[in-house]
Amino acid sequence: MFKKLFSKGNNEEQKPQEEPQFSAPQEIEFDEDTLHGTHYDEEDFDAEVARQAEAWIADEEASGERLSEADKRNIYTNYRKQLYREWNNADDDQVVRFEMTNSLKYTGMQTSGFIKDTGSDNPYLAPVHGLSLRDYAAMVIKLTQGVSEQEIFKAMGIDQAIWDELNTIWPQRMGEDTTFTVTTLYGQYFAEPATLPQLESIGGGASNPHLDKIKTDRYYYEELAGARQAAYEYGLDGAQWIQENFGISLGDFQSVAMQWLTKQNQEWNSTDITHYHDYQQQKQKEYAAKFAAEQGGNVADDIDF
Repeated sequence: MFKKLFSKGNNEEQKPQEEPQFSAPQEIEFDEDTLHGTHYDEEDFDAEVARQAEAWIADEEASGERLSEADKRNIYTNYRKQLYREWNNADDDQVVRFEMTNSLKYTGMQTSGFIKDTGSDNPYLAPVHGLSLRDYAAMVIKLTQGVSEQEIFKAMGIDQAIWDELNTIWPQRMGEDTTFTVTTLYGQYFAEPATLPQLESIGGGASNPHLDKIKTDRYYYEELAGARQAAYEYGLDGAQWIQENFGISLGDFQSVAMQWLTKQNQEWNSTDITHYHDYQQQKQKEYAAKFAAEQGGNVADDIDF
């Protein structure tokens, strides 16, 4: 009954050939932290996923199939998706939001925008010289905005030796943390963007209308993201080109990019994602044509700011 219901080695699912074990009510309320429907217990959901997945695995192995651990994970993933649809009348986008919300539980890895409780017991997040990951991110943000190391050292009361340790230990932890909690949280701090009272008085400048606009206008952000990529493909330093022509530093641009990524993850809508992706590709082609026409000249001469 279960044989060949799933394609092993990928996450493409096929509907299990058995009657649904649960019927969703017409009106559904969802837990805001897990996106599980409140009309059932999360433990019952996980148990039913395990029951169906293990039955399929047992049937396959009884027929002589050799399943790898990756195969088994895919089987669980596919049954989890199917059951979530059935129990919550969920569409594909809602299933994706559910998976990202619970990515740490079900895959062991974090997703940007969904770290709700970092926990004080995580050794990878222990402060270094009394400075947390958020503190470190705030300093790096200032650095990418053009503030000198010495200004940051003075404001924070640290020296070069401590800074060197911070720049060694935090990236090392990012590489060692298999849950990607440190890396993902670091990205979320860029999306805020993180700041500290000690740093607020340094590096301030005049308001930049281009920076303000990419924070609120998704189309303008996608246009500049396309322009930056076109510059890279043309052989230019895309980040530097954006800095010179729009006054937006690498740190500020990356911060805004993380803001849009986090928002996109939390409000996942495949139609919107495809729309903005296509718009960026269109703008990238337009800027590439400008760069090519200039043959290495000052492309900014042809751009209306």
